[in-house]
Amino acid sequence: MPRGVGVRVPSSAQRINKMANNVCHLFFKAINTANKISNMKVTQESSGDLTAILKLTLVEEDYRATVDNQLKDYRKKANMPGFRQGHVPMGMIKKMYGKTILAEEINKLVSEGLNKHIIDNKVDVLGYPLPNEEKSKQLDFDKQEEFDFYFDIAIAPVIDIELSKKISVPYYSIKISDEETDKAINDVKLRFGEEETPEISEAGHSLQGNFVQFDAEGNKLEGGIENAAFFNIADIKLKTIVTKFVGKKIDDKVVFNPMKAFKDESKVKHLLGINDDDIAINSDFEFTINKIILVKEAEVNEDLFKKVYPNDDFKTLEDFKVKISGELKQHYTRDTDRQFMADTINKLIDLTDIKLPDEFMKRWLLESNQGKISKEQIDTQYDSYAKTFRWQLIESKLMETHADAVKVEDEEIKDKVRAYFTQMGGAGAMTEQMEGIVDSVLQNQEEKQRIHNDILDEKYIALFKEHIKFKEKEVDSKKFSEIVSNTK
Repeated sequence: MPRGVGVRVPSSAQRINKMANNVCHLFFKAINTANKISNMKVTQESSGDLTAILKLTLVEEDYRATVDNQLKDYRKKANMPGFRQGHVPMGMIKKMYGKTILAEEINKLVSEGLNKHIIDNKVDVLGYPLPNEEKSKQLDFDKQEEFDFYFDIAIAPVIDIELSKKISVPYYSIKISDEETDKAINDVKLRFGEEETPEISEAGHSLQGNFVQFDAEGNKLEGGIENAAFFNIADIKLKTIVTKFVGKKIDDKVVFNPMKAFKDESKVKHLLGINDDDIAINSDFEFTINKIILVKEAEVNEDLFKKVYPNDDFKTLEDFKVKISGELKQHYTRDTDRQFMADTINKLIDLTDIKLPDEFMKRWLLESNQGKISKEQIDTQYDSYAKTFRWQLIESKLMETHADAVKVEDEEIKDKVRAYFTQMGGAGAMTEQMEGIVDSVLQNQEEKQRIHNDILDEKYIALFKEHIKFKEKEVDSKKFSEIVSNTK
């Protein structure tokens, strides 16, 4: 379940005119000054079950003194040909800067007025206020002294959610098949096997060498991709290409299309050293063989058991299989935990049955993402957005009732990074230099947020396991993959 709705929060949405545009931008900046404004008249009128219209009225006494003082400051600093500094006629100053200063002051006052009303009246809004296009009129700063502004707001529904054992969610446990265990043991046999270097390649051998991209005429492509790589001939899916690599010696060259050979774009990009997901590779490459490798599988005996698990004392293949199977099962824990979290969130959303002001939210999505998403896309994808909105409301409630359980401290984020480097380097205590690396990693706000979200997910999983009822349900890995794919 994504933590955000996947939409861009802009500096401002599309407005009736340029002035109103700035109002909603300043709305977010005014919270610290909301109590400093004049007694602007603000009224709120219901326009639906979860929507209302705010009317803000500004009269001349609300802004005149501030505007006049700013015009005086401009006059003091103004340098114009034919006039000494500070002696430019006020009429000229007003003509040049009056509208701009007035618009900026009104923007600020309206923004602060919205904030003050929402804060003072404890209005729990969804999104942010949007100009009411039906009631709003074009502003005329030359003729108007009193200004009315109308904004639509969405009000968050009151929800009542309590985690309890009355809520039941399945927790999937993965049953490891004999085939999966045998495959893992075969991998171990290869990993601890002895490496040989035959002179002539065969179908079961691996090859190490260099890829060089060719053009359509069969020549080396200038500025094309070049990369050193390693692959097993048995991984090639196309038999006609397999034969090209059989019977080869060191320094032999083979020209082939890796995409046609392996039929796996991610594997091909890995072989070619490509990180850009947008690059599609479907061309010929020359592969020069530098090394032919045959791994002679290790025998399955007590010596192998000890190499794989130095701290255990296995005597039989059956004990070894049990250990391998247990590790495979443990490997799925992160995935089963996340599926449990997703299922629990879906259950909570169903139980709370939260109503949303859908039309307002669609409009908010459209206006807050001008040029990034169309009305048709919003209509098509709205159910997904709405689900995320509902979870965010539930999450907000859970953060109130279980604040200590789901609070993520900065030190926890640092510990997560420390654990990674300690595991990678096998270091015990963190050095001062390593602490500097940790701080450097967390300077990347996106990475820090990602780690924060991972920790938060772990806390929610623990919270759900503690407070709701979950029944273990055993499925095989294939069935589990289907369940994950079908979870929305």
